[in-house]
Amino acid sequence: MEKIDVKNICDSDLYLRSKLYCRGFLITDDKIDDKGYPFYGDWQKREIDSYSVYTHKLLTSYIKSLNGISIGILGHAYDPVTNETDENKIIDILLENADDEERFFEVINELTGVFCIFIIDGKGIRLLNDCVGLESVFYTAESSPFYASSHINLIGDYTGFGEDPYITRLKSCRTFYYFGNQLPGICTKFREVKRLTPNHYVKADDDAVELIRFYSPHQIKLSEEQAVDALCDILQKTMRTIADKWQRPAISLTGGCDSKTTLAAANGLYDSFRYFSYDSQPNEKPDADAAEKITGALGLPHIKYNIPYDDEAFENIEGIKMIMNWNGGDIRPNNPNDVRKRAYLDRISDYDIDVKSWASEVCRARYSKRYAGKRSFGDKPTPRKCTTFYKFLLNRKIVNETDKAFKYYLDNYFQLDKNSPIPWQDQFYWEWHWPARDGVTMVSEHMFSDIVTAPFNNRKVFELLLSTSYENRYKDVLYTKARQKMDSRIDQAAESVVDVNHTKTRAFKELMYYYFNILLPY
Repeated sequence: MEKIDVKNICDSDLYLRSKLYCRGFLITDDKIDDKGYPFYGDWQKREIDSYSVYTHKLLTSYIKSLNGISIGILGHAYDPVTNETDENKIIDILLENADDEERFFEVINELTGVFCIFIIDGKGIRLLNDCVGLESVFYTAESSPFYASSHINLIGDYTGFGEDPYITRLKSCRTFYYFGNQLPGICTKFREVKRLTPNHYVKADDDAVELIRFYSPHQIKLSEEQAVDALCDILQKTMRTIADKWQRPAISLTGGCDSKTTLAAANGLYDSFRYFSYDSQPNEKPDADAAEKITGALGLPHIKYNIPYDDEAFENIEGIKMIMNWNGGDIRPNNPNDVRKRAYLDRISDYDIDVKSWASEVCRARYSKRYAGKRSFGDKPTPRKCTTFYKFLLNRKIVNETDKAFKYYLDNYFQLDKNSPIPWQDQFYWEWHWPARDGVTMVSEHMFSDIVTAPFNNRKVFELLLSTSYENRYKDVLYTKARQKMDSRIDQAAESVVDVNHTKTRAFKELMYYYFNILLPY
């Protein structure tokens, strides 16, 4: 796909124009033409020191200044610990503690939401994002001119960067289209642009652009009973905060472990939420049926959106596919049913925000579940292990190039906590897998139709979940006990639905590939 194709369709279609880089942002110290494509004069512009901050008309943004320091929240953030729902008040606290780095990041670590926070102080700019990077942040590796954006192609529109030949070769691999649209390490389609990885902030000034770690994932010392009690407390406070912040929040409900735990946390507030699921392809039906059973047992209304399986049911579906693909970086075409789902949900107005149970998988020993129950992946990561976790790649030249991308990432940005580290594969899943895949999916697909929030997307929640034994995480013990405490009727109504794609046969094949790929010397 070419930029000219996207421009032509946006020039002629007002609806698709409104969806280009939907709910996105661009921050730059460059002088750019913001009247025509891609903004069409429809984005808000604010100037702070030498930087211009552009935000899409549907993106909420909050900016305040004090003593020469400006802080902005792009997206939404709330603090379930204090029940603070107002982003302006959160910025006030951050500004008050701007000179106290430890307290500043304590406040950051309490926040839930989907957001990018920037700090401009006259010397340069710093940017960080939410716990797992559901709000993507891409940034130029050189300090002048500096660009940062939620959408990689928005940077490309103004810089004219060409696609990295390695990425072009990688995308051409026959098996690339399996397992998502993520790229290895902090790679993007442009060599000149990097992706911000969670638990770091990017600092740019006249001299350099640096990525600096401010938080190391770690375990805390708690008994299992204490962990369950603390988890229930913070999740229930989170649901209370969501109910206070939005008038019509809706829980996107399935029969899965994470979704049922989110629902249980809403006990006592059930009337404050709406509940829905959808059927856009046959393998979603078990989830929708389970959600219906659960809500029925609780006496709650449930909406099932029956998404047409045929593209012909949608007007201009090819144009929608083009915009969604371009918003995602033109890396891998979106699944057809996901495109239809977003096109369908964009037509309705039944809720203000979609409450998803995303990010929770970080804490559930996902690589062990993916690889047929394998518990140990060694004491430390290697580039080849990371490449193997990434995708099925049979072309050995591409495998070696991908090893190099992960080596750069591990050498420069991956660091385990010195005192109480979590298993390296859990941290890798947190800091690479989620933002690289689901952060891009968020800006490509979900922001097309909805605002999304994720109650688990919080470092305090992760600390609790990751402090239990690996075996308990593999068996989801903490989740089960938390649901029993918050609302035992949920598990009685329906067993957890397992992803139909994660069969024992597939897990065994992946395990065999894992051993095959890491043992090959080339």
